[in-house]
Amino acid sequence: MDLLEIMTQIEANNKRRLEEWRAKAYMDHRLSELMAVAVNDPAKLPKVEEAYPFVKEEHADQKLAIKEAEWKKDQALFMQQAQRIKQFNADKAGGGVNSES
Repeated sequence: MDLLEIMTQIEANNKRRLEEWRAKAYMDHRLSELMAVAVNDPAKLPKVEEAYPFVKEEHADQKLAIKEAEWKKDQALFMQQAQRIKQFNADKAGGGVNSES
């Protein structure tokens, strides 16, 4: 790397670190607010999704993944049942042909 690339990388690292610190400061401040509410009036303590909106998106993604997994399990079960029915019908047809011969 030449000097310009090194300087660019250093600036990018510093910006990333600053954004991490800002996010941490926000989360620390939000946590202190929630702790104050929990101590003074626990009944008004918001749910996790209300306090941290980005968690709601994660829960939605997880629920979607769970539903998709359930759908795939149902599909696999249905395919197994269809295969059993086909096999049963094939055995039944084969059994009838053999008994008539």
